[in-house]
Amino acid sequence: MDEVTVRSDARPRRVLGTRIRRKKDDFLIGDRDRALLLEGIAAFVFAALDGRRSTLDVARLVVEEYGADEEEVLADVVEFLGGLREKGLVDW
Repeated sequence: MDEVTVRSDARPRRVLGTRIRRKKDDFLIGDRDRALLLEGIAAFVFAALDGRRSTLDVARLVVEEYGADEEEVLADVVEFLGGLREKGLVDW
């Protein structure tokens, strides 16, 4: 089974202790030593992470909002969240 399939049912959430600043529709997230600016679709995905929605649910929100192919969006969301997980900002 590939990571997209495995992660589609996971319920990603923001890691506690991460500083989050919201500026309009964008997010500035990080800690003392680093910061990451999330804009556009990245900010949209991050805003949807509530620990209740599955990765597939989040991907479907993106499809609904931006009108893209669900399979491609799901793969992109899994990859994006994987990157945030490596940075210690999101957990599955």
